[in-house]
Amino acid sequence: MIRALLVDDEPLVRERLRTLLSAYQDVAVAGEAADGPSALAEYRKLSPQVVFLDIQMPGLTGLEVAEVWRGEGSLPVIVFVTAFDQFALDAFRLHAVDYLTKPIDPERFSESMHRVRELLGRPNHDELDRRIRAMIEMHERRLSVRPHIVVRDRERYILVPTTEIHSLEATGNYVQLHCERANHILRSTLAAVEARLDPQRFLRVHRSWIVNLEQVREAQPWTKGSWILLTRSGLKVPVGQQYRDVLTKILK
Repeated sequence: MIRALLVDDEPLVRERLRTLLSAYQDVAVAGEAADGPSALAEYRKLSPQVVFLDIQMPGLTGLEVAEVWRGEGSLPVIVFVTAFDQFALDAFRLHAVDYLTKPIDPERFSESMHRVRELLGRPNHDELDRRIRAMIEMHERRLSVRPHIVVRDRERYILVPTTEIHSLEATGNYVQLHCERANHILRSTLAAVEARLDPQRFLRVHRSWIVNLEQVREAQPWTKGSWILLTRSGLKVPVGQQYRDVLTKILK
């Protein structure tokens, strides 16, 4: 049985967490705390395996509480809960397995519980460090995301909203933006453009292709075990052999 400690100064948030956890028969809520000092006391008394920890609290912040645990060498599996996304990088650097933003989405909560179970099932600090680095990189990409891409067309500049881009294709030293109403050519590398795209929405599926997940209509087997993705505009996007694992994310 996984013992969980809920730490948040908002009773409704703790109630929400308790309700979500009630769907997991192998998880028991061992206790609750409403501030930093109480969290430290409850943790020492209950020794929970996972802590859902609010970041902004009276007395001590969640980040300060985690610093204390890390200093004592007894850092538990932590899922930070916050209303402010900008705290995520600090959370990850304190070895949080994940972080949730308020109001808590059930699907995101399910993803966090999957990570918690996986980590508790086979503790691997190297794997945790790898995941944290990946989370930090993804979050830093999200911070640099832009709502549009600027494309030069002769003597004018066009602002292409990323929401209108179905896919991006590398062709030599250029990137072609396949959009709803028209295609655009951008002098850049695919990697440079990728760094400006939301990693939650755009996914690299081939060394020469990035696809907007919201525009994928279906995945079809192609030749010799290869796959293609069909966008809503009818474009066929190939999936590279080294990117086969992305199909799991898309089909999920």
